[in-house]
Amino acid sequence: MIHSWQAGQRRKAETLEDWKQEMIAFPSMFNTNPSDAPVVIEARIENCVVGGIYTDTGAGADIMYEHCFIQLPDRVKEKLKDTFVPLASYANDPSWSEGSVVLEVVLGKTPFKRTAPIEFLVVKANSQYNVILGRSAMMAFGAVTSTVHGMMKFSTPTGIATLYAERRRPIECVQINRKAVNPIIHEDGSISPNPEFPDQKIIIGNTIAKETKEKLYKILATNLDVFAWQDSDMTGVPRHVAEHKLGVNPNIPPVCQKM
Repeated sequence: MIHSWQAGQRRKAETLEDWKQEMIAFPSMFNTNPSDAPVVIEARIENCVVGGIYTDTGAGADIMYEHCFIQLPDRVKEKLKDTFVPLASYANDPSWSEGSVVLEVVLGKTPFKRTAPIEFLVVKANSQYNVILGRSAMMAFGAVTSTVHGMMKFSTPTGIATLYAERRRPIECVQINRKAVNPIIHEDGSISPNPEFPDQKIIIGNTIAKETKEKLYKILATNLDVFAWQDSDMTGVPRHVAEHKLGVNPNIPPVCQKM
């Protein structure tokens, strides 16, 4: 359990969308086997699949351990900024972080997933986990964790997402993997870099050599996080910028005319 010596943050006042107000419920304990194990989940951080993420509702800071951080791509490690935030463990022994970094975190899988930028403090310490998601991250995702159920729930535009606790040995928690995908190549020569969104295509010119195309395919497949595949991926963009409306009277029913 790790806390930063900073004042607590309050959630900014905002008008919640309808999907953010859906009720989150857990199944009856009569239908499940209670668990006292920590809720450890898997997530995608900067297009890397990271396991060993400990959800700690008692932690006042979001932590990424150095043994995990050094495995991330160079483009991510370059984002690290110096910080002078002291940390206190449960034993009240103060220590200092190696720096802070804001990374894009994706929880869940299509269609039940959400994306949010999370600021991590990079800590050099021995741990069987890669990441600790504290109260700030929980607030960003509106997530509720139940230890006895071994699951986390949060709302998404398409419904309530449920993440189940991992069942893995501690030694496996320190390993992360880049997400490898194979783009879909269509008959017309266009490609869909992200198999989860096959309708979103990219056309590559026929004058490009085959070897160059294959390299380009690989670049696109390993950098899917650069693109916004859906509205929820455009974090920080005001809704009025991405949302289109028809200036019609909502009280007048539509009329279909035959041509």
